[in-house]
Amino acid sequence: MNSGSRVPHIAILVFKTQVGGGYAPPRFSEDIVLVHACSLDEARAAADSRGREDETSYANEYGETVTWTFVGVADVREALYDSLDEDVSLYSRSFDELTRYKQLFSIESLRRESDS
Repeated sequence: MNSGSRVPHIAILVFKTQVGGGYAPPRFSEDIVLVHACSLDEARAAADSRGREDETSYANEYGETVTWTFVGVADVREALYDSLDEDVSLYSRSFDELTRYKQLFSIESLRRESDS
C-alpha cells in the first residue's frame, strides 16, 4: 500500500454520448485512464476532475450536435505495479458470472465457462 509518494492509479471513467435530433438512443463508454496520486482518495478526485474536463460537444459531419457527458468514476485502484514498463499488467478486477460479462462486452471469443 502507498505511504505518501505519488504512485500510478488506474481509473475507469464512464461517459454518455448523445447525438442531437433524438433519433438514436444514448451510448455509454468507459475510458481507462492513468492518474498519479498519493492516495486512493486523491486519485479518485483527480479522475473525477479529468472526467469533467473531458466533457465536450461538437458538430458531426451532418451538422448534429454530439455531446459527451461525464457520468462518473466507476472504479479507481492503485496500479498493480509502480513501474509502467512495457508489457506490464495495470489493473485487475473480478466478477462472479461470465455470461453477463460476455453479453455486456459482446465478447464471442471467450471460452465458455463450462468448457473449463
